[in-house]
Amino acid sequence: MDRDSRKRRLARFSRNERIFPGGEHETRHCTGCARIIAYRFGGEVRGYYHADNPTARVGEVEGGHDFAITPDRLLVDPWLFHYYGDYPVLDLNIPAERAEALARYGPDEKWQLLPDVPDISARRQRFLPTPNAG
Repeated sequence: MDRDSRKRRLARFSRNERIFPGGEHETRHCTGCARIIAYRFGGEVRGYYHADNPTARVGEVEGGHDFAITPDRLLVDPWLFHYYGDYPVLDLNIPAERAEALARYGPDEKWQLLPDVPDISARRQRFLPTPNAG
């Protein structure tokens, strides 16, 4: 799949209200949206506290913001699309889109890597009864 097709696919996926319903779903938070993208398409979740990144336009009201960056350097932010209507995918290799990313999210040295969350099956495993040794 070429880069433009992948970008269109990510944008279409990000706009899907069945996947990102908001409300009481985990996608009411930017972190939940970013984790869905990283899990489905690869990459990592990055973010910041607005107090540490005051030049960022996004996250001022919320106190910070998280988003996904794919391995091919596409910044994907479904939460921003659903709550503010901004286009959800920016290509960090295209100068104009990188400039938009820096305006939205501040300087990239402020984008901290969020730790991975264990797979749900691994979390469930902790609560399963262990066989009796006796």
